[in-house]
Amino acid sequence: MKTIEVDDELYHYIASRTQAIGESASDILRRLLRLPASPQPFVLVQENMINELKDLAKLPKQKKQLHQQDKVIKQVEFVLASSLFNNEKKGVNRFLHLLSALYKADPEGFSHATENVQGSERIYFARDEQTILATGSSVKAKQIPESPFWVITNNNTERKGIILCALMNAMELPEELVARIKAQFN
Repeated sequence: MKTIEVDDELYHYIASRTQAIGESASDILRRLLRLPASPQPFVLVQENMINELKDLAKLPKQKKQLHQQDKVIKQVEFVLASSLFNNEKKGVNRFLHLLSALYKADPEGFSHATENVQGSERIYFARDEQTILATGSSVKAKQIPESPFWVITNNNTERKGIILCALMNAMELPEELVARIKAQFN
């Protein structure tokens, strides 16, 4: 048994809930809190339940992430295999095509990833053209098709690949897919 201090109001509340002569404060509190009569089994059950609930809570999120990642991978694979992408000569159009596919497959993941991808002096992604143009006098931006985002476009081909790879890494896509994209922009 441990001793704790309680204020008068709380003491009177607990005492007023007494149902039988000789009932202890612990018994009264257990009844009011709907706890079992013996403390030891409850603690073990509670710890087990907490761990079980934590594990169960993780499962749907992991499944959702895997499903979302599969969706993004399929979308990127589709773009890489498309004749539209493979016949496109301009690097900027290939760049925009892949960015659009990434956005369409996972808008939330894309949005979060763009917050973490930027240069030392330039912003690569924004929700409006002016934000990107404000980072320099010779900056050019284009809207990513079928998305609310704009991207800086007057970088060399290799830099476009670096931007795409950084974005894909931030979206936690598989390294082998990132490497395939990097090879497209070397």
